[in-house]
Amino acid sequence: MSSTGEDRLPLIHFTSQDLPAEQNYAIWRQATDTLFDIALHDPGQAGRFQADLTSYSLGSVLLGHTRSVAQCFSRSTTTIARSGIDHIIVQLYMVGGYHGRAGSAEIEVQAGDICVLDCAETFDTQASDFENLTLVIPRVLLEAKLPRLEALHGLVLKAGSTWNRILSQHLLVLFEQAPHMTVRECERIAGGAIALLAACLQGEIETRDEQAGANVTRTVLHVRRHIDAHLSDPALDAEQVAARFALSRATLYRLFEPFGGVAGYIRSRRLRRAFFALRARELANLRISDIAQRCGFASMATFTRAFKAAYGVTPAALRSVSALNPARTGPHDPALDDGQGITRWMHEITADQHG
Repeated sequence: MSSTGEDRLPLIHFTSQDLPAEQNYAIWRQATDTLFDIALHDPGQAGRFQADLTSYSLGSVLLGHTRSVAQCFSRSTTTIARSGIDHIIVQLYMVGGYHGRAGSAEIEVQAGDICVLDCAETFDTQASDFENLTLVIPRVLLEAKLPRLEALHGLVLKAGSTWNRILSQHLLVLFEQAPHMTVRECERIAGGAIALLAACLQGEIETRDEQAGANVTRTVLHVRRHIDAHLSDPALDAEQVAARFALSRATLYRLFEPFGGVAGYIRSRRLRRAFFALRARELANLRISDIAQRCGFASMATFTRAFKAAYGVTPAALRSVSALNPARTGPHDPALDDGQGITRWMHEITADQHG
């Protein structure tokens, strides 16, 4: 299943043709556990399950080809907290697609579309039988290149659009050449691939903003930037924001209705900032109460209560090694090592990027 040449890219591969259906399903769940919670439409389908996966580690990113049967994919706040990863997922669907929700917004993906999901956000989708290419990138690699990284979750580049055509062809060629690529060649190519990806995603974001209306988009963007810059201020609220931008409260609420309201948006941004601070190695010696204060929470009790309600674990549990990188439970099964390998790769590329 797994194999690597002397200087070829690390590879994980398994196919339904080589495995009994239930073992195929077990390996598939191991391989996707860090990214998704999976449920079959019919629980009895496990005995007839089929999934093929070929995944390459391209140094700082992962690239994989998947073919599988209809199933439900979700990422809950609990999964976000326990997984210990901070990545962006980009998928090109060659066959099939899915529908559901990405955060609070509806999402629909069809064959030929490219979709983007943020692993720090929730989603709940139902997929048909599908075949796709998946690129997994640590957030830190895109932060410097995309000024509006928060706009990525649920972004869909529709088949036939300019940005879709450019990015689709690049992903297809990249996967086609991966078996022939050396590690040294990959190191040179990966940076260019990320730059092209960022350019296409930024182009799609700007196109969507223009369609939504430039004035409204610009106002919302300025307000969101103001909120992010003042999250540490416990007095930050809807009334203060409305006064700062000379907006009526009714207008402000209307603008932020897609984000769950102004108060909800401020709270979610504070919790999100706290979430990343609790996982940051460079802040490991900072007290949790100090992180709560930096994120604008008036008291530790309020912070702990809100955090647990959002992520299903306490701030202390999230910070612990066991919460971030849970040990494998049960007896070791060598047949599942390919599934575990992808999880290991994701933690390794995260560690590489954060020192």
